[in-house]
Amino acid sequence: MAAEEGAGNAASAGGSRGAAAMGRVLPMLLVPVPAEAMGQLGSRAQLHTQQEALGSLTAAGSLQVLSLAPGSRGRGRCCLEGPFWHFIWEDSRNSNTPTDKPKLLALGENYELLIYEFNLKDGRCDATILYSYSGEALQKLIEDQDISISLLSLRILSFHNNTSLLFINKCIILHIIFPERDAAIRVLNCFTLPLPAQAVDMIIDTQLCRGILFVLSSLGWIYIFDVVDGTYVAHVDLALHEEDMCNEQQQEPAKISSFTSLKVSQDLDVVVIVSSSNSAIALNLNLYFRQHPGHLLCERTLEDLPIQGPKGIDEDDPVNSAYNMKLTKFSFQIDRSWKAQLSSLNETIKNSKLEVSCCAPWFQDILHSESPESGNHSTSVQSWAFIPQDIIHGQYNFLRKDHAKTCDPGRSWKIMHIGEQEEPIDLKCVSVTGFTALFTWEVERMGYTITLWDLENQGMQCFSLGRKCIPVDSIGEQQLCFVLTEKGLSLILFGLTQEEFLNRLMIHGSASTVDILCHLNGWGRCSIPIHALEAGIENRQLDTVNFFLKSKENLFNPSSKSSVSDQFDHFSSHLYLRNVEELMPALDLLCSAIRESYSEPQSKHFSEQLLNLTLSFLNNQIKELFIHTEELDEHLQKGVNILTSYINELRTFMIKFPWKLTDAIDEYDVHENVPKVKESNIWKKLSFEEVTANAILNNRIPEAQTFFRIDSHSAQKLEELIGIGLNLVFDNLKKNNIKEASELLKNMGFDVKGQLLKICFYTTDKHIRDFLVEILKEKNYFSEKEKRTIDFVHQVEKLYLGHFQENMQIQSFPRYWIKEQDFFKHKSVLDSFLKYDCKDEFNKQDHRIVLNWALWWDQLTQESIILPRISPEEYKSYSPEALWRYLTARHDWLNIILWIGEFQTQHGYTSFQQNKWPLLTIDVINQNTSCNNYMRNEILDKLARNGIFLASELEDFECFLLRLSRIGGVIQDTLPVQNYKTKEGWDFHSQFILYCLEHSLQHLLYVYLDCYKLSPENCPFLEKKELHEAHPWFEFLVQCRQVASNLTDPKLIFQASLANAQILIPTNQASVSSMLLEGHTLLALATTMYSPGGVSQVVQNEENENCLKKVDPQLLKMALTPYPKLKTALFPQCTPPSVLPSDITLYHLIQSLSPFDPSRLFGWQSANTLAIGDAWSHLPHFSSPDLVNKYAVVERLNFAYYLHHGRPSFAFGTFLVQELIKSKTPKQLIQQVGNEAYVIGLSSFHIPSVGAACVCFLELLGLDSLKLRVDMKVANIILRYKCRNEDAQYSFIRESVAEKLSKLADDEKATTEELLVLLEEGTWNSIQQQEIKSI
Repeated sequence: MAAEEGAGNAASAGGSRGAAAMGRVLPMLLVPVPAEAMGQLGSRAQLHTQQEALGSLTAAGSLQVLSLAPGSRGRGRCCLEGPFWHFIWEDSRNSNTPTDKPKLLALGENYELLIYEFNLKDGRCDATILYSYSGEALQKLIEDQDISISLLSLRILSFHNNTSLLFINKCIILHIIFPERDAAIRVLNCFTLPLPAQAVDMIIDTQLCRGILFVLSSLGWIYIFDVVDGTYVAHVDLALHEEDMCNEQQQEPAKISSFTSLKVSQDLDVVVIVSSSNSAIALNLNLYFRQHPGHLLCERTLEDLPIQGPKGIDEDDPVNSAYNMKLTKFSFQIDRSWKAQLSSLNETIKNSKLEVSCCAPWFQDILHSESPESGNHSTSVQSWAFIPQDIIHGQYNFLRKDHAKTCDPGRSWKIMHIGEQEEPIDLKCVSVTGFTALFTWEVERMGYTITLWDLENQGMQCFSLGRKCIPVDSIGEQQLCFVLTEKGLSLILFGLTQEEFLNRLMIHGSASTVDILCHLNGWGRCSIPIHALEAGIENRQLDTVNFFLKSKENLFNPSSKSSVSDQFDHFSSHLYLRNVEELMPALDLLCSAIRESYSEPQSKHFSEQLLNLTLSFLNNQIKELFIHTEELDEHLQKGVNILTSYINELRTFMIKFPWKLTDAIDEYDVHENVPKVKESNIWKKLSFEEVTANAILNNRIPEAQTFFRIDSHSAQKLEELIGIGLNLVFDNLKKNNIKEASELLKNMGFDVKGQLLKICFYTTDKHIRDFLVEILKEKNYFSEKEKRTIDFVHQVEKLYLGHFQENMQIQSFPRYWIKEQDFFKHKSVLDSFLKYDCKDEFNKQDHRIVLNWALWWDQLTQESIILPRISPEEYKSYSPEALWRYLTARHDWLNIILWIGEFQTQHGYTSFQQNKWPLLTIDVINQNTSCNNYMRNEILDKLARNGIFLASELEDFECFLLRLSRIGGVIQDTLPVQNYKTKEGWDFHSQFILYCLEHSLQHLLYVYLDCYKLSPENCPFLEKKELHEAHPWFEFLVQCRQVASNLTDPKLIFQASLANAQILIPTNQASVSSMLLEGHTLLALATTMYSPGGVSQVVQNEENENCLKKVDPQLLKMALTPYPKLKTALFPQCTPPSVLPSDITLYHLIQSLSPFDPSRLFGWQSANTLAIGDAWSHLPHFSSPDLVNKYAVVERLNFAYYLHHGRPSFAFGTFLVQELIKSKTPKQLIQQVGNEAYVIGLSSFHIPSVGAACVCFLELLGLDSLKLRVDMKVANIILRYKCRNEDAQYSFIRESVAEKLSKLADDEKATTEELLVLLEEGTWNSIQQQEIKSI
């Protein structure tokens, strides 16, 4: 089977029997769920089994709720934003007030409790908050119970019937009830658990089961409490498992690391504790407390229980007697009926655990019949007391024998170890029973794995789910393994194959369920055993019979999935006969069932249906055989004979209709053997439509067929007759005769309601449609969606009718887009061409809207249809997606600007004014813009100027820079990137610096840093060492800028010098010592010149100096060996110890060199003792004001310079400041300057930037630029024409044309004529080329 092939790895640790039983796994899809809904869920989910809903807590704290109800199939979902810490579905089992709306209790932020109710009808999933209770109010509620605390932790233990148990601060139990709306919350009970003092802060997990609370401590203890009154019931020492395992195995057991969670079985017999070392321990509590009775702290006897009847029941009532008899030692029953006996046995099996423990369970003295989980607050009585004592003692002796075989009294501890994994795993116990434990464990690389652990034989089986699966926790006593796969909600079954499961489901369930499961999972029809068919017939289950026959349809090759025609090409006739013979027992069984039920009046209907199914199957088999086979061989003929024999046998049970018509007479026509009809005389006077109507209304359809057959009319066929009848129905609806139309439909066998709805939704006749809408509305036949569709169609027809349509068509275009008179002119031409009459448009049927069309239009499509016909004042009530798409598709710039303005106001701050537009988001703009690229960029530019960008542009930095370049570039006064953050958390400056480094944009980066005055103090990104190492020039740039910011600090100059050396020596970290070691002695000495104190302080080798500046004197001496004089000056030889070295420095050595005058230079070095008072106190540079004033060459740039560089605004500004302000004749000067710009533009006509600058400059001067633009266009046409035939002389031709243009500026007539001739030739040549291309 397919399910067996997909099973995971099986491992047996305890015996072959367990491995063999568990070596089969069946994954089964129950409910398909869309992939988009799956993608929004968290890592785990929780299923509400009663209401078919599923909840999941995401990593962000939101709560996703998914409806799995029929009709929804995962499409109905909602998201509760939260954030939430924990949630639990309401346990609606045994509820006093059942409801079809599931509820959940969620723990929100600041310990807020919220109850949500979900409406899952009609495929929806609508959430409603029923109750909300803050953490402060909850703390006050606890303090009202005389318990003073501060809320530090809270866990929801249970939620049932509007009551909940809360575990607060790991030591307090609070039992509360949530009342109806607008009422206060009420405390049922509140107490502090008597936990040991050292254990309160060490609690790691809890579980509430049947009114008993299990608390796991990291100290290795499990504390057990009664949540009704807080009684300390028992405790378990987990450290004892090592001692017990050592005694059993006679060796040192494996160490178990710290425990992480626990899970208790519903029968309270077994508890499983999971450790952090991929291991789990299963403990049999009955055996444990038998071995360690001192750990069971609470004991009571049956005689201590008071006999007290239920409240409100009379003492003489039999109900009271039955209740009191349960508390006695005897098993006498008042009600001795068989039903009462079966109920008693059922309760005994459910409640007693004698089969497992062989004696009274450990919890017999503490378990309550109505635990706080169930929401019943009546007086509790022990459930063990409900079992009569004689049954206890009798069954104890009987079960003691078998127990020795199945349970080893010494094996209370059992250990499961997953094994060493390459990656850490997250092991979690999902459910526990007395025999098995179910686990999920997750590995990041492989995803989730389901593990089933057999507690009896220690067998273990794993089933891998993959990475895209989500485990689902379910509520209930059954051990069900649900999981969300890529296809939907699935159930994992262990120990079953597909065929075994379907056979059991067929017998104990229904065939329709089996059929649905096969369809969902893509399983082929399984081979159903004959005893399943026998059970289906006995129980009158026709769906089982139908499913059985469908599974046997393919007699040619039962295992093939190919088509019937393919199978006939290569099938064996012998195989066909064998399949038919194997089917004979089933056919005999069906014939026998038909024969027996046919004779019973009460089974007549079942017999007819069974007969219909069987004959249809047999006839279909013979039909398929004869369609695809021309000749029958011996085997095929035998098979057909067998099937025909069954058909002949079953034909005797068919309903015997009389061959002779009821009202026909025994007169026959001469020409045809057809009986005459009684109404033929009347029908001959009527038209064939009237005959048809009369026959249908009077239930005379067979007689009408006979009548038409006599007249050789085509209506003798039933299909033709029904077609005529449907036309008559349509004619009656035109006359508003709904009664006769309904009668016609009913007598023709149609569903009147369904057919009228179909006519209403598919007709193009407005009169019939509106008439049927009115009739069907009165009968409430329309669904809500259909009602909304009808209202929409009426609204559209109203908006698009008459004169209003014509006016709104004009208004729908913006004034700037098309003139009104042009619209009428173009519209009249178009109407005449198309022969279009606006007045007659909506009087034609073909232009009406069919309701079925509108039924398939989504909300966005409907709004797109309505928007062109409404006024702008109504825009606010429509969705932003449809409105934005409508405005941008029509390039309505005016309304777009108004909407963007309101959006920018909302984005910048909270507006208290009433909004005139729907709420616009950047996602709506990104996904619904339908204009051309130019307007799209204009919209995005306008948003970008206010700091609003698309998410796609923010993710792609180059696109982001491109957008910034359209709104002023990256260097401007107010850069709208204040909120920009990359995934790494960098701001815009940091990302732009990195971009410049990656693209080696040194000059741009220098200007950028200078513009925004960025330094390591206000931009820590500049100090990243990895960037300095990867780009040495970047460190030099940063250090140089540091020097410029603080000229008096010599250390900065030294750091800049080291950075410069790093560029020259990129292999190692730049330092004076590394330069000396690599042989760069002069570079090292030059670098030390910039260090504080000069060379003298460097060679002193002080301990507190920077290691980059520190130099080993011996290393320096060795490096200065090629320079003996310099070595002697720096390291003088001092023979007598008392004689001090002469105070000679490097500045003394260069004193005689004319380029270096130490008295006037190096005044910023503290080691230069020769400097005079007026020497430079800081390092000179080219921007020093004194040097600039003395030696700089100043060049005055006029407007022509900027025009040659394509900068018209600078040219205009320079002209205003330098020339126009000082001129006494400004008009003449403007004219003169315009002529100069004209000459510059003509001389550089081949450079677009210069030409555009000259045109812009003329416009700024107020002069007409048309002449310049035309002349430059002419020059370019001539240049293209002449260069087309003389490619090698482009520069010469360009200079020649420029020379002629310069003469054109002087108005030379000969040059003008020559240029006109060249223009004519160039234009004619261009026209010829275009004609060739078009041909």
